[in-house]
Amino acid sequence: MDYANKLIYQVFVRNHTKEGTLKALIPDLKRIRSLGTDILYLMPLQPIGQKGRKGKLGSPYAISDYCEINPELGTWDDFRSVAEVAHQLGMKVIVDQVFNHTSRDAKLLNEHPEYYWHDQNNHFGNKVGDWSDVYDLDYRNPGLTDYLLNVLDLFLAAGADGFRFDVASLIPVSFFASLKAHLSNVWKEKEVILLAEAIEASFALETRSHGYNALANAELSFNGFSLFYSYFSFPWLREYLAKHNRDDLVSYRVACLLEESALPSSNSWITRALENHDQRRLASYGCNNPLHHNLLAYSFFTKGPAFLYAGEEYGVSHQPSLFDEDKIEWKQEKGEEVFEYVSRLIILKKREENLMLRTSLFLDTGSEVFVVENRFSGYSEWGIFNFSSKPLPFPHQVISDGLYLDLLSEKEINVDSKKETMVVEPLWLRKKQ
Repeated sequence: MDYANKLIYQVFVRNHTKEGTLKALIPDLKRIRSLGTDILYLMPLQPIGQKGRKGKLGSPYAISDYCEINPELGTWDDFRSVAEVAHQLGMKVIVDQVFNHTSRDAKLLNEHPEYYWHDQNNHFGNKVGDWSDVYDLDYRNPGLTDYLLNVLDLFLAAGADGFRFDVASLIPVSFFASLKAHLSNVWKEKEVILLAEAIEASFALETRSHGYNALANAELSFNGFSLFYSYFSFPWLREYLAKHNRDDLVSYRVACLLEESALPSSNSWITRALENHDQRRLASYGCNNPLHHNLLAYSFFTKGPAFLYAGEEYGVSHQPSLFDEDKIEWKQEKGEEVFEYVSRLIILKKREENLMLRTSLFLDTGSEVFVVENRFSGYSEWGIFNFSSKPLPFPHQVISDGLYLDLLSEKEINVDSKKETMVVEPLWLRKKQ
């Protein structure tokens, strides 16, 4: 599958509807598909552990039984129904899998304690991080790989089309090599989608400093992954948005170049999603204002699939809790205006010509106007994004004079370096012949 013009839509089932169940999600699938969604991404569906539980309901990333559906969410039959309806509507379904660790009272811990990592005192624990509700797995026991491949088989047989792997970088490459071979042998008639939560560069280096492995994106790509989070580069943009230090934006541009160039040129895509369950809502920076528009437009512009975390399309600003019931407030004061803007971005992302997009180049402007050049065969499009809180001069140093069409506003833009022009709203430019 070519993901260059696709849209991924993330759902946290517990908080998505009043009921918080798989069955209650089904009536909303038609609306989700109507957005243009190609891939429905469901956060973990398995039961949550009790020991060390965070909050009242616990983290969905502290799984107590890999082979069951959390009864609070529904049943296997409910999941099959979600997958069946999604397929009828034309969507693929991927499910979060957490294979770095389990809850501290997991069924697997009782059945196979040898599958778990032990610290220097021979106690169960975590290699890196103070995750009080989980214990790490140990892949040095070959039985663990076979067990987890069986878990994936259960989901694929029930209708899943692929998986998002939590902290994929921390899972040994040997497992993904086995997975790649397993999919080729057992599921060769099915194109299985693999999305990697590849960790931040600083986290990877911290992990390695303790003597443990942390995979690079290229290693994951060579072992079956086609889709990647942009976490290698994202910390610098997050820091810039917090403090508006231009040096962080400069570092972010360089990190994006390294991130893109480190992956194979074919069959690898990075989603520039800026919002998910671990990150701030974009609307929390201000809803339906220029900065919000610039962040949204940028997240859709670059090579790779677009990504929406449920509620983002209506400008929801509150980031739902992972540990307690925290329903999405779908009705927002400026929700319809945000929805109209996001809908325009989706139309632009889903153009067939995006399948011919060769690369996204991150250009040096020397300012807080961030410019990306999307290069196609024979022409380019330029995304111009002002990430500051004030109007800034047009980046004439990287955009030549001439007549352009702004695909966002559908207006002609005359770029003339002799005239001072300020950038406020994002621009999506293509030069007119």
